[in-house]
Amino acid sequence: MSTDPVPSWLAWQLGHGPAGDDPAALFHLALRHRSPDALEVLATRASGGRHTASTLLAAVLDEGVPRVCLRGTPQRRALAGVAFVWAGLLRSEEELRAAALVLETLWRGEGLTWVSPQLRMTALQTLYLAGHHAQLQELLAGVEGLHPDAELYLRVDLANPHGASTVAGPEAAWEQLLGTRFAERGLATPRLREVGRDTAPEGAPCPFDRLAAPGPVAGSAAAAELVTVIMPSWRPDVGLLTAVRSITEQTYPELEIVVVDDCSGPDYAQVYAQVAELDPRVRVLTMEHNGGSYLGRAAALASSRGSLITFQDADDWSHPSRIEHQVQALADAGPQAPMSRSLAVRAKDDLTHQWLGYRAVRENASSLLLRRSILERTGGFLPVRKGADSEFAERVARLHGQVVDVELPLAVTRLRAGSLSRGDFTFSWAAPERRAFRSSFMAWHRRLSRRRRDEGEATVDDATLAALPFPVPRGWTRGLPVGGLVPDRLGTAYLGSFSAPPTSRASAWLQRRLRTDPPEERVGLWHQEGHAAAGVRRAELDRGLDDALLDGRAWLLSRTEDIEVDRLVVLDLSVLALLAGQGVRVQAGAVEVWLGTESVRPGSSGLPEDLLGAGDVLRSWWGVRPRWVVAPWLDDDEEAGLRRALPGLDLHAHEGAAHEGEPPGPTPTGRPRPVDVAGTPTSEVRGAG
Repeated sequence: MSTDPVPSWLAWQLGHGPAGDDPAALFHLALRHRSPDALEVLATRASGGRHTASTLLAAVLDEGVPRVCLRGTPQRRALAGVAFVWAGLLRSEEELRAAALVLETLWRGEGLTWVSPQLRMTALQTLYLAGHHAQLQELLAGVEGLHPDAELYLRVDLANPHGASTVAGPEAAWEQLLGTRFAERGLATPRLREVGRDTAPEGAPCPFDRLAAPGPVAGSAAAAELVTVIMPSWRPDVGLLTAVRSITEQTYPELEIVVVDDCSGPDYAQVYAQVAELDPRVRVLTMEHNGGSYLGRAAALASSRGSLITFQDADDWSHPSRIEHQVQALADAGPQAPMSRSLAVRAKDDLTHQWLGYRAVRENASSLLLRRSILERTGGFLPVRKGADSEFAERVARLHGQVVDVELPLAVTRLRAGSLSRGDFTFSWAAPERRAFRSSFMAWHRRLSRRRRDEGEATVDDATLAALPFPVPRGWTRGLPVGGLVPDRLGTAYLGSFSAPPTSRASAWLQRRLRTDPPEERVGLWHQEGHAAAGVRRAELDRGLDDALLDGRAWLLSRTEDIEVDRLVVLDLSVLALLAGQGVRVQAGAVEVWLGTESVRPGSSGLPEDLLGAGDVLRSWWGVRPRWVVAPWLDDDEEAGLRRALPGLDLHAHEGAAHEGEPPGPTPTGRPRPVDVAGTPTSEVRGAG
């Protein structure tokens, strides 16, 4: 047990700021930013100051949940937050086991009735993933208020004789449960194909690759149009055979199946030969250069004939009725409907379904079935390596009407940690480049919508896409023709919180400058959440920056970008604390911190920003201390007050536009103590300092 641990500067700000009294906001903040300080606040609150996160972990594993953490509602809610962070960070088996012990204890006490259905599901998923199967089975017997899909697939996985469950039953009972959602909708239920008796255990396919749905007769449905099914792949395993076989067994007969070999190499020739032999409708299209799924899709589109087009991921399984139902839904919706989409059930190789924080049934992005004619008005897929399917679907929906959603589970999609999309998301976290990409394409979509409203039509051609109409992450264009359009260097980049609406004078100043006095060369915008964020969701990028991003005045980047910046300007110190300890791939030459009155005035936590800590973070990334500069939005009186507040700091005047091209000044070597705006030193909260 710790003895009155001294909180860090950031922990104090988090604990006494807008999110301080909301455990949900704190644990989401901890997960979004991998922040150890937010976890420390929760551990302190849960234990009444008796434990740090590490000592609480040890206590739970050694002796169970300490009684002090269960004394009152505030302690229990903070303790639940600790457990969700331990489980969601996916750092160690010890943290997962401790999270399960905590959540089981809390569930037995009050059933976690104060949290959302999603969090109740997450708690039960934690028990499953930690191996607490008997305890989970007992709790499920009396569960209420859980989403039906969440409850069903927990029961399915507990019954699965092929998974890790210690309470699994006979295979027949499990298969019946596995097919529940399909049977409810009148669909043939999935079963496992028989394995040959002479097949050695090590040579037997995994349960996922044994999926079948006996009953529907392949090719038995009526067909009026040819459907092209495009399946990009790169260095596939037997999962490709599973995927292609599931398409050849479709009830819809008029199919053209184009399997794209994305330059996998000669070692994979045998796999593709097996694929081609499955059905005469299968054709393998081999790319000369590796370009990713979306360039493969574009090549297949150009060489295909179907008036309707759909897709299949190279290791997923489609229900035999998938294409039949989606074609019929599109026909029923009328000729103006652009495309249809169905649901999928996510599953791992052993046909278990638990992905922490997510339900098993979801929209299936790769199931889009579209009319070829809409491509003439909306263009195809953006020529990048990731994320283009979600952008394309939203673009089409915005310009030509909503997607026709077929509320049927018509596929089982494979959960693999290393897949391109699924490795970019965990509970309450998304890869920074994913967030930046979405902010960029949403800005473009808003412009397209305005053009359609004002001009009656907004068309997109492939030339527009090839010119990259909005910023995209540099790493997503690796080795592609569009790579040369993505900057590898920026003269100046600004780091701050640019959320909507502008929450600081810094953000408002930058927007005004980009609008009325644009710089001679494009600048970078590095958007981060500040520690004063109080919600459970991350704030979106301010729409006031749309024009700057789309007209070439600004480029949105993230900490994971491989990009060089001659001069990085920190506009908002509040974002640096949450970034401490994070990996940063941006390379900065000179670093400046622009200081305003808000930098030295105590905030809602009673503390000003931590200048010393900010300097340490910047030095840990780039080996230099920053140049401290008076912010250009201050008037003379405010600048004078700032200088009085920071008498020991080598504070440089901002020199306006003439300053933009100057080399950085000397780096201060002192470590000033933060002081308030009146010039009085603030109390030290840093502990050892």
